[in-house]
Amino acid sequence: MLRAIVLLLVGTLATPSYGQGPAELGPNTNEHPFQCGAAFAIMAKVYQESGDASKAGDYQTKFDKLAVQAEGIFEQAHRPKSDAEAYMQKHVDSLAAIAEKDAALAINFARRCDQRFPG
Repeated sequence: MLRAIVLLLVGTLATPSYGQGPAELGPNTNEHPFQCGAAFAIMAKVYQESGDASKAGDYQTKFDKLAVQAEGIFEQAHRPKSDAEAYMQKHVDSLAAIAEKDAALAINFARRCDQRFPG
């Protein structure tokens, strides 16, 4: 199943998305590190599977930065790091399920996250 997602995402990445509306981030900015972290984790995996180690590393670095932010959000709420990790994984699983059904939506969401968290 993951292989199918990877192939869909790689194929979609190589194609321009003319005429497709942008996927939006939710209004709660505390969710953005989790939402975009999930997108970056998936993109890192996609590029790793496609053999593009450079892009995979770039997305892994973006994910790592957002994971630290996500842990900080949970820490401020006096919740353990493990809760932040589980919550991030929930977002990854949800986005992977969306990507399986609508790869274009997942790609557009990742692009939106690239704009929100450029580097």
